[in-house]
Amino acid sequence: MRRMVKIKIKCGAKVIEVKGKKGALVAEVIQAAGFFVEHPCAGRGICGKCRVKAEGKLSRLSPSERKLLAEKYLQAGIRLSCQARVRGDAEITLPSEAVVTDKIFTGAYAVSKLKGPFGIAVDLGTTTVAAFLVTLKDGIIHKGHAVLNQQAIYGAEVISRMESAAAGKSRELKRLAVASIEEAVTGLGFLEKQLCEIERAVVVGNSAMHHLLLGLPVDSLSRLPFQPSEKNERMFNSRWFGNELEIWMPRLIGGFVGSDALACLLYLGFGARGKALAAADLGTNGEVMVTDGKRILVASTAAGPAFEGVNIECGMRAGAGAVTAAARDKHGDLEFKVIGGGEPKGIAGSGLLSLVNLLRSESKLDPSGRLTPDKIFLTNKVFLAQADIREVQKAKAAIRAAFETLLGKLKLKAGDLDELVLTGSFGARIEVKDALELGIAPAMRPERVKAFANAAGMGCGMMLEPEAFVFARELAQRAEHIELYADREFMDKFIEHMRF
Repeated sequence: MRRMVKIKIKCGAKVIEVKGKKGALVAEVIQAAGFFVEHPCAGRGICGKCRVKAEGKLSRLSPSERKLLAEKYLQAGIRLSCQARVRGDAEITLPSEAVVTDKIFTGAYAVSKLKGPFGIAVDLGTTTVAAFLVTLKDGIIHKGHAVLNQQAIYGAEVISRMESAAAGKSRELKRLAVASIEEAVTGLGFLEKQLCEIERAVVVGNSAMHHLLLGLPVDSLSRLPFQPSEKNERMFNSRWFGNELEIWMPRLIGGFVGSDALACLLYLGFGARGKALAAADLGTNGEVMVTDGKRILVASTAAGPAFEGVNIECGMRAGAGAVTAAARDKHGDLEFKVIGGGEPKGIAGSGLLSLVNLLRSESKLDPSGRLTPDKIFLTNKVFLAQADIREVQKAKAAIRAAFETLLGKLKLKAGDLDELVLTGSFGARIEVKDALELGIAPAMRPERVKAFANAAGMGCGMMLEPEAFVFARELAQRAEHIELYADREFMDKFIEHMRF
């Protein structure tokens, strides 16, 4: 039996001491203590992004740490939490990360002054979990708060999490989802006496997030033909936030097109406006939706990870220090927009597209995507590499091919669309100019392309009203799910749109 060791963990102003098993991974100690550190590569030691400061009796540096951490970081005591192990008493300092998202906002009225009954709309995203406070008497959304999805300790994307669920971690993944929801609701600022006035919560998410929250088997989502084990809505009572309340989970559409896409369809009026509309909900996963005013077609694309910084060498989420846009100043030097100002720490998805589009316009990218030179340095430690360009090509080709495939099935051209909406945690941050010039969105008049912050969250808020929930059920049954992996037209267009 391994002996126990003492470990001090610091996160901001919070300091606790715990006991852990000698030889345990630092990541395991952190998780057992109730803290959260992202593991984008699911702990395989290939991304180098689960950095913590660790001092004391620790294992020797692993080959992955020597490869992924610069000497100055090693000298500062930085380790990868998925690689380093505690060998004796140790001290671990965790980074304090704020979530930067349009899902965080405050309305005109102080929460403490609001009167119940209340409803909570939850957008259970792969990367962020957002909760929105709604007064049920009038349906007004008063405030939104978002946190990181704690399931990210099992990987940045849904495939890694489904693999973990299949390997026996289903109960833990469910617990982490509920913990993330409760953390997001806590950030809304309810007084303790107001919590008992929360009567109902509606939760939307992609099919994998839906299954992981409910503890449903995910094996059918993990293999062909990639279908959920069930699509039906769920309505049940549960004890959340220390209070018994109704939980409503809307119907899934099919495949990886979940109730978050359904919420977008509802909010954007796909079932009611009678116009030719298109939308893409782009986050860690991507859903594309098109209607001719009668039929509604939806599809899922594996485009989001690159735009969320996964698989990008210096990629990061849209947080402090992230580059969100690039341009040339009057002297011809690169200048950047950086969240929070200061030196860039990495490149967010919108900054990645902005930079790639700038390089394309300057002929430093040829149509095949070849970068000249093969690395472009933003600072001495933040750069864009040739491999990053390939990730952008695959992501933009998938989205564009999905749009054109669905348009073709409805016998529409891009010019026939009355409106195209880019939404989601990444979609809302894209500059329309970059989306059109890089070919992510189909060629159409710029004034018809709009970016909207959180259609899924707003649609989820609407579904707290019983009549809207019923209408959403009917909308889900009307929507036609198109399996892109089996569509030859999609594959041909994907290859075509790999070019810039």
